[in-house]
Amino acid sequence: MKIKNIKIENFRLLDNIEINLEDITTAIVGKNNSGKTSFSEIFNIFMNGRKFDFEDFSIKAHQKFYDAYSYFTQINTTNKEEKIKEIIQIIPKIKLILTIEYTEADNWVHIKPFISSLEESNEIKILFEYSPKDSEKFLETISKDLLDGSDLIDKIKLLFSSYYQPIILPYSDTENASKLEFSDVQRLLQCHFIEAQRDLEDSKSNNTKLSSIFQQQYDYKRKKEDNSSEELIKATDTANIEIEKKLEVFFEQFIESFLDFGFPGINNEKLQLQSKIEMESLFRNNVRLVYNHDDNLLPEKYNGLGYKNLMYIISKILSFEILHQDKKCDLNLLFIEEPEAHMHPQMQTVFIKNITNFLATKGFNVQVIISTHSSHILTNAEFESIRYFSKNAYSTQIKDLRKFHTELTEPHTLKFLEQYLTLDKGELFFSDKAILFEGVVERLLMPIFIKKLDASNGTKLSEQYISYIEVGGAYMDKFKELLIFLEIKTLIITDIDSVEKKESTNEKGSVQTTYPKCQIINSDNLYTSNACLKNWLPCKNKILDLLATTNEEKIVQKIRVAYQIKINSTEIKCGRSFEEAFIIENPKYVFDNKDNLVSIKNKLKNYNSESEVLDNSFEIQDYIDSNKKKTDFAFDLLSNQDDWNIPTYIKEGLIWLSQ
Repeated sequence: MKIKNIKIENFRLLDNIEINLEDITTAIVGKNNSGKTSFSEIFNIFMNGRKFDFEDFSIKAHQKFYDAYSYFTQINTTNKEEKIKEIIQIIPKIKLILTIEYTEADNWVHIKPFISSLEESNEIKILFEYSPKDSEKFLETISKDLLDGSDLIDKIKLLFSSYYQPIILPYSDTENASKLEFSDVQRLLQCHFIEAQRDLEDSKSNNTKLSSIFQQQYDYKRKKEDNSSEELIKATDTANIEIEKKLEVFFEQFIESFLDFGFPGINNEKLQLQSKIEMESLFRNNVRLVYNHDDNLLPEKYNGLGYKNLMYIISKILSFEILHQDKKCDLNLLFIEEPEAHMHPQMQTVFIKNITNFLATKGFNVQVIISTHSSHILTNAEFESIRYFSKNAYSTQIKDLRKFHTELTEPHTLKFLEQYLTLDKGELFFSDKAILFEGVVERLLMPIFIKKLDASNGTKLSEQYISYIEVGGAYMDKFKELLIFLEIKTLIITDIDSVEKKESTNEKGSVQTTYPKCQIINSDNLYTSNACLKNWLPCKNKILDLLATTNEEKIVQKIRVAYQIKINSTEIKCGRSFEEAFIIENPKYVFDNKDNLVSIKNKLKNYNSESEVLDNSFEIQDYIDSNKKKTDFAFDLLSNQDDWNIPTYIKEGLIWLSQ
C-alpha cells in the first residue's frame, strides 16, 4: 500500500497543488518561503487534531469569501436553494486529498471504510476538509456584524473558528458519503514528524529529549513480556534496597534528632528514608546517552551538533518503529525537515541513502518525505524523486522531476543532467536566479562584474541568491529543457566563437571543408562554432546574423543569452571571446597597464599606443589562447580591477538578470 498522490487546496501558499510521491523517498526542495514546511504542516494539523488559524487560508481564498458573501446578499425567496448550493461550492475550504494505491495483500478491513463506489479499482481517496458546518448560518452571522461597515475579512477572522470544523470523507462520493471516524484513518495511516532545530539535551531542565524514546522502548518490551525489562525492574528494586540501607546509616543522627521534639509520639512509629528509583524517573532524570572516548565517558552535549542531530533522527525513527509494532498501521508517512542541520557536507551527502537503507531493514511500510536546503543531500537523491517548490506571487507551483524524467525527449541529455547535478550543482534548485558561463575566467571575474554593476547602475545582484554554473559552450544547450521546466530566470554568458568556412581540394580531388577560428570581419562566410548559439539561443549559425540579432531575440521565456556584440554601429569590430571583447572596450587600460598585465606583458611590449592595442585585439587574444594564459589574464584583472569596464554584452545581460 502506497500514497500515490496528494492534493492540497486553499492552505497558505499551497493554494492548489498536486504532488506524486515516490514509493520510498521523495525529496522536496526549493527556496525559503516556497511552501515546503506548509506541506508537512497540513498533515500535522489534520492528523494531530491541531487548530487552524485564519492565516492558514491562502491569500487567494480571501476573494472566495467575498464571492460567497456576495451570493448570500442576493438570496431571496425564489432563488434561495440555488444560491445556497453556489455558496457551498465556492466558500473556501482547506482540503487535503490522498490517493492511496493498494493490493490484494493489504488489509481489506482497514480499506473498506474508504470505499464508497462499486467501481472496480485498486485506489481509494480520502478527503480531509476544514469547512463550515452550516455556510448559510455562518454568513448570516457575518452579515449582522457587518452592519457597522467593518471589513468582511476582519469579521471572518473573529468568527470562523466557531463555524468551521474538520471532517473526513471518502473522496469518490463526497456529496452522499458519511463522515469517517478519525480512528478509521489511524488504523490505515500514521504520520510521523521530525522537525528541524534538534538537540538531545533540554538546557532548561535536567531532562533529556531522548527520555520519552527510552520510556517507549521499555514500555513496549515490558508489554511483550521481554525478559530484559524484567531484569531491569529487578535491578532497580535491588538498587532501592541497597540505597535504603546506606540511607539508614548516613541519616541515623538526623532521624534521631526528631525524638528531641517528641516525635514520633507514644505509638512508637519509626521514621526512615525510602529510595524511589522508578522506571519513569529513571529514564527522565537518570539515564543519559554518553560517548566513550578512550574509556573516558563524556556527556552527549560534548558531541558535535551534527552528530546530535543524526542521533536524534535515528532515535525518533526507532520510536516510530515501536509505535508501528504496537498499532500495526498499514501505511506510515515520515516527514523529515531539514535533516542537514549542523551536518558536515560528507555526512549530508550519504544521509538520504543511509536513511533509506536503514528504513528498509526495519520491515514496516513507510514513505519518507524529506524537505531540504542541502545541495549535498539533493545530489545523492534519485533525480526523479525530486519535487521542486517554486513560489509565484501568492501561491506555490510544484515541478515534478519524474514527469521531466519521462517527458524528456533525449535520454542522453537526461543522463548528462543527472550526472552533472549529482557532481556539483544541486544548489540550482534553491536559487532565485542562475548564471551559466563557459570557464574559469568568468567564474573568477563574475563577483567583480556584479560588484561594479551594483555600484554603477544601482542593481542589487549581490544581494540575490544566484547559482553560478560553469559549463562548456558545447554543453550549455543540454540545460535548455531543465531550465525551461524549472522556470528559473537564467543568464547564459557564452562566446560567439567565430570560424571561417574554407574549402580545399586534396590530392585525390575530394573537396574538404574546414572551419578554423578567425577574426570577425564583414563577411558572409563566417560562422559560429558555439552549439548553444546554433542550436538553442538565438538559433542562428552565421556571425553576421548573430551580430544583427535584437535583444528580444536573445530571450526565450525566462532565459537570455549574452555573447560578444559590436560596440559601434558603424564598424564590424567585435571580439570572438571574452578576452578580445575586454581588450576592445578597455584599450587604454590595457596599454596603461601593459607592464602589470603579466599574462600578456610580452605581447604588449611592441605596442606604442592604445589604438595599436585596439587594432591588434584579435592577435592579443590569440596569444592568450595559444599560450594558455586565460586564467593568468583573469588574475591580472583581479589584481588591477579599479579602472576597467565590464564588456557591454555581459553588462547588458546582468542588467536584464537584475530586473
